[in-house]
Amino acid sequence: MTLNVPPAPTPRGHVPGRRERAEKWLLKAAKSQEDAVVEWTEQGVALLTAGREWDVVRAPYTALGPDLERCTDVQGLRRHAEELGGGAVWCDRYRRCLYFLVPPGTDRGWPQDRRLAGVECLGGTPPYIHYVGVPRVDRIEPCGFFWLAPLDSASQVLADPRRLYEALLARAGASQPPPPNTP
Repeated sequence: MTLNVPPAPTPRGHVPGRRERAEKWLLKAAKSQEDAVVEWTEQGVALLTAGREWDVVRAPYTALGPDLERCTDVQGLRRHAEELGGGAVWCDRYRRCLYFLVPPGTDRGWPQDRRLAGVECLGGTPPYIHYVGVPRVDRIEPCGFFWLAPLDSASQVLADPRRLYEALLARAGASQPPPPNTP
């Protein structure tokens, strides 16, 4: 199946054919690959099903640290995403969230931790089916949904969920006010 997606800008470190492989891999998570290609072409974002090829950890900017709550600096977002574990990650500037692709099944073991307000792992564990808006592979600049770590680069890996969780937890601890002094 040939994808009718406009050509992408060539990122540094581009390897021919890698973008096409990334698109095919992402499309495995589509309910209908043809519909997903149309959505990517017309809207730049397609609804794909979490839990098939990957789960996704959605983290609001507020969970990434107090300095990111109103962040609009793309390089700053990229740096923070890399510090949190890297891997394939995209940004939704409307909801002010980052989405990290993690191995399928991660949602079954992701802790419900009150310290990570707003962070959730979306996967395919029954009875839930999560559809996630995923940007087209060549969307690597704002606006709207775009990849912070493009799938066409060497960063095309799933994030390590344990490392991501620990990094988010460390950020949550750093953003907590210090305990009051006790006599």
